[in-house]
Amino acid sequence: MKLSHEDIREILSIVEASSFDSIEFQVGDIKLAASKSGPQPRSGAAPAARPAPVPEPTKAAAPDPAPKTAPAADEEGLIEVTAPILGTFYIAPEPGAVPFVTEGDKVDEITTVGIIEVMKVFNDIKAERAGTVVRCLVEDGAFVEFGQPILLIRPEA
Repeated sequence: MKLSHEDIREILSIVEASSFDSIEFQVGDIKLAASKSGPQPRSGAAPAARPAPVPEPTKAAAPDPAPKTAPAADEEGLIEVTAPILGTFYIAPEPGAVPFVTEGDKVDEITTVGIIEVMKVFNDIKAERAGTVVRCLVEDGAFVEFGQPILLIRPEA
């Protein structure tokens, strides 16, 4: 398998949009290492010494922000459909096409609710539960992380 320049750009954009700080892998004779926090030491090399951090001036303690809450899934008895992989989420099979599902649609376990694209490979996302689509939590074309909620479904009673 060979990596094209476009493949490498795609990998780097995924790393940039993810919560990962760095990635390192090898495909054939191509080795790729990328880091958001700067160059990584080569294998076997001693890490460079970092300067001591400069202490920041003391500030008055700010009140803690309100804790982030999960989408209202637990409160309303809704089920979250989560991303099984990281990549770019699409709600329709192609730009301008009718979405796979919209709010109010009935779905079953095998209904495709979206696709996630990684390096030009498109992966169908299934509802995995029968019910009614309540809300899509992710914009079309947005990057999603593994396990991120993408859709809320009200299960059948």
